[in-house]
Amino acid sequence: MFQPRKIARSGLFDLVDGHILIYVHKELELADVERRYPAEFYVMVDDKLWLLDAMKRHWGSRVTTVWPRQGHYVTDARVQTLPPPDVTLSRIGELLGWDWPRLRQAAK
Repeated sequence: MFQPRKIARSGLFDLVDGHILIYVHKELELADVERRYPAEFYVMVDDKLWLLDAMKRHWGSRVTTVWPRQGHYVTDARVQTLPPPDVTLSRIGELLGWDWPRLRQAAK
């Protein structure tokens, strides 16, 4: 319920011309993402490592998973049991230092 408001307030909605998908359970909607936005390659950014793991299992080397280690999910007990993401950032702002070739190359 809060996501649409947070996205609008942050300026992201306007930045991507409204191309925003919001799902209650993203990991169950990856086929819908592919249907709406077919691509050879995806970059997924999320603060939930378990969710990035599900996306990596679904798309494999067709996705670069990016984990900004911030927020309350950093202390989630599952963090210790999951494989590492392709990219780990101390904060989301570090993503500005990454370009498309570097993100694509980071996929394992």
